[in-house]
Amino acid sequence: MVRSEINGRTRLLGVIGDKIGYTLSPAIENAALEHCNLNYRYVALSCPPRELPGMVEAVRLLKMPGANVTIPHKERVIPLLDEIGGEARRVGAVNTLVNRDGRLTGRNTDIAGFEMLLGRIGVKRCRTALVAGAGGAARAVVAVLLDGGMEEIVVACRKKSAGRKLIDDFGAEKVARAVPWEERGEVMSELLVNATPLARRPSDPLPLSRAVVLRSRAVADLVVRPGGTRFVSLARSAGIAAEGGSVMLAAQGRESFRLWFGRRPPLELFEKALERAIDGEGPRQG
Repeated sequence: MVRSEINGRTRLLGVIGDKIGYTLSPAIENAALEHCNLNYRYVALSCPPRELPGMVEAVRLLKMPGANVTIPHKERVIPLLDEIGGEARRVGAVNTLVNRDGRLTGRNTDIAGFEMLLGRIGVKRCRTALVAGAGGAARAVVAVLLDGGMEEIVVACRKKSAGRKLIDDFGAEKVARAVPWEERGEVMSELLVNATPLARRPSDPLPLSRAVVLRSRAVADLVVRPGGTRFVSLARSAGIAAEGGSVMLAAQGRESFRLWFGRRPPLELFEKALERAIDGEGPRQG
């Protein structure tokens, strides 16, 4: 449970995104705030693109220690900041703002989150990867895969130009290529990564078909959904190692917390808070 008392010293932080009623970040961050006995509240800050500059300025004016950033603002927020951390600069996407005396620095903790996710499913045998999506989360995914020595990375997205730009930004032309979304079913890859919002709703189409999944060795879905996504369920039913986005959300949230407060509560605390929220027993703020 989040601390019950709110008083004149209670301060705010949160996650900035557009139409983010689905977010579970408040559940994990408020659990960490309670654990550390910090007088803050973490809330969902819904913000359409046109209002992003004002929302970023609010982080300064309200003296928030920072904020998380999610779809569709991870790249749009960069020009609005005072400084970009090295890992965020390399990825070209920001998911965490850190406020130091009104100076905002953009950081990227999705990298740490995806590294943890990969560790859970074990991908040492995988040398090729297919990444669905080319947004901010996909950029973190590609960075981790490149650092891990992946021999071939295929990026499939609706705008092939976005995939090409991602690859060009990393200077990864020798090991990565972009394909149109409709050609993703023709790709043979050992590791499949869904870095799109697809599969968040039960009615969503699968990001990759059953045939593609059955050719793989491991599946990672960045979507967090109560009961898990159909994409992960499909892989597991075929005996393929698969993991949803819960691990990544918990790990990146823990790293963001460290950047704001200099403390790193146990990862288990974040994961248990997320489990309670997914099961409907904890806060579903947003």
